[in-house]
Amino acid sequence: MKNKKLILFLIILFPSTFWVILELSTINSKKLPHYGPKKLVNKDSVFYTVGSTFYQLSSNPVDSSGLSVVTLDTVQYPLYVVCFIKQSYKADNYRLAGLSEYAQYKKEKIKNIPFIIVTPCDGTKSENCLSEFEKLETGNPNIKNLHWNSLSFDSLNYSYFKEKPVHIDYSFFVLVDAQRTIRGYYDARYVSEIKRLMEEYQHLRLKEEKKTLINANKIEEK
Repeated sequence: MKNKKLILFLIILFPSTFWVILELSTINSKKLPHYGPKKLVNKDSVFYTVGSTFYQLSSNPVDSSGLSVVTLDTVQYPLYVVCFIKQSYKADNYRLAGLSEYAQYKKEKIKNIPFIIVTPCDGTKSENCLSEFEKLETGNPNIKNLHWNSLSFDSLNYSYFKEKPVHIDYSFFVLVDAQRTIRGYYDARYVSEIKRLMEEYQHLRLKEEKKTLINANKIEEK
């Protein structure tokens, strides 16, 4: 009987104890900024959000563009990292040199991070969509090459880089959280920036898991 009471006590105690540990841990020691324009609604801050729909080449396109829709849902992609490569950058391998270093020599460290590389494509000829960066996908299933219609490619700049820091532009990685708000920008040319990206991605992922755990163990008042 005493053992049963002890087990019951531990079951009740564990969620509360774990919550306290999380509150005191490094998960809450760092606050990542929210980028983009903010607005107040009923005295609460509402953060700027971005769309998570892109395109891929398809034999069954949605229209004459030759592209089909790919939406990064919050189940499979609770967080993701995306970068946009203009047509004029497609031969500039150095722009993703930092990611290339990890993809070739330290792939285990980035295997759980979804990297999305978006290139322009008109959909009429697949050759127009091929990029030197697609080789990063080899042996790295977490690195995915998607597309955006070349005629409206600059609209991504207005969306993902709205009110950005002045030095940030195409070929920078953008970290997007579960609410589809922008939490970080990273220069993909440098290994140190990819390392910072990894740390901040993991930070956000732990915070999301903490939130899920607390909600799952919440005792409803009756």
